[in-house]
Amino acid sequence: MSIFVVDLREAIGHGLTVQPIVNMVNHETNELFFDNLEIPAENLIGEEGKGFKYILDGLNAERTLIAAECIGDGYWFIERVVGYAKERVVFGRPIGQNQGVQFPIAKAYINIEAANLMRFRACAPFDAHEPCGAEANVA
Repeated sequence: MSIFVVDLREAIGHGLTVQPIVNMVNHETNELFFDNLEIPAENLIGEEGKGFKYILDGLNAERTLIAAECIGDGYWFIERVVGYAKERVVFGRPIGQNQGVQFPIAKAYINIEAANLMRFRACAPFDAHEPCGAEANVA
């Protein structure tokens, strides 16, 4: 497998069809249909036959970015649940004073902190242009 750069202005209607896929907000995705699309040899990216490796390496940045997004969501949810536990009063006291409520929140916070550390562990080798596939996948 090899990777080529394709000028969409030239390719659409000349062997390439692009159809948007409706999905989540902020995640634009398209289907690409290739039908006898001719691509000049000088449009090859990197070395011939190494495209799959390039694609996997390229996904490391995306996986780490998505991890960061999810971690941010996790911190937001922790803030919300802590606020609710402080405000919700049952039998004359906030439910957040009960260990049965505190422990699951604490466990969730610990998991988010661990995920955040793993995200940074993936970012360091990525920024240094070193292999980071395993770390990015864990993150």
